[in-house]
Amino acid sequence: MAPSPGTPEILPAGTRLARRYVVGERLGGGGMAQVYRGEHETIARPVAIKVLAKALSATPALVVRFLQEARASSKVRHENVVEVTDFGETADGRPFIVMEFLEGEDLDGTLRREGPLPWERARSILVQILAALQAAHEKGVIHRDMKPENVFRISRMGSDDFVKVFDFGIAKVLQDDGGAARPLTLEGQVMGTPAYMAPEQCLGEAIDARTDVYAVGGIAYQMLTGRTPFVADSTGTLLYSQVYESPPPMAKANPEVRVDPAVEARIMKALSKRPDDRYASAKEFADALLQDVDLGAPGLLPSLRALFRRKR
Repeated sequence: MAPSPGTPEILPAGTRLARRYVVGERLGGGGMAQVYRGEHETIARPVAIKVLAKALSATPALVVRFLQEARASSKVRHENVVEVTDFGETADGRPFIVMEFLEGEDLDGTLRREGPLPWERARSILVQILAALQAAHEKGVIHRDMKPENVFRISRMGSDDFVKVFDFGIAKVLQDDGGAARPLTLEGQVMGTPAYMAPEQCLGEAIDARTDVYAVGGIAYQMLTGRTPFVADSTGTLLYSQVYESPPPMAKANPEVRVDPAVEARIMKALSKRPDDRYASAKEFADALLQDVDLGAPGLLPSLRALFRRKR
């Protein structure tokens, strides 16, 4: 059903959806969708409700892409992946998805406010991101849009840096339809955020788990230096750099930071141009980051290895 022209773009507080959700305040959004705080009316559970923009709801391909987030997230059950619990349509035919409600801040906001992070803090966040991706990869889901905006920090397990990975809207999902697994997207499509895209992704070539490893390498570089590996005035120049240029040494990217050479080498391996030269999996990258952790130390970090064994 196409959206009614007279229906407001922003849902008023108090709007009921699917006879069980009540819309509250708008939390944010952009050209693709709006996100609201809501409540499951029956059990009084707070939720986040993401509603596709009215102008996009009449385009089937964009509706499929929007609902991809619900399908991809539902395949992955892990404490570091945001839980998508439901989906449906508004009264005027706009699709919506319902997610667990999180209170905190996305990693992009943290980095903008605080700048480069200390290595121990950055490592804790990175390993959790990799645990979430490993769980996704084991279910045949490649995120392919990993960036700080898609990592959310909340308070849990005695830490304010417990993270949730979300926004699987352009994920590559392998599905089994009785034959060989196949991607839901076509080869040759270039989708993602250029500052974090692997060379093969920039070129529209086949991608796999190592594509997400590259993106996390870019996030790691940014967390330690305060900037992404490549900075450019145009998307074309940025994509060229991702494909053909090497990231500058971290000391050159930010002379005010001091990064252990061993740590820098591990991150640069994740940013290798050839997928075969990167870590073979998210877990292998995490193992490299954790290889010198004191398992007897207090705090969240020593417990992070267990995230690769637990599924929610």
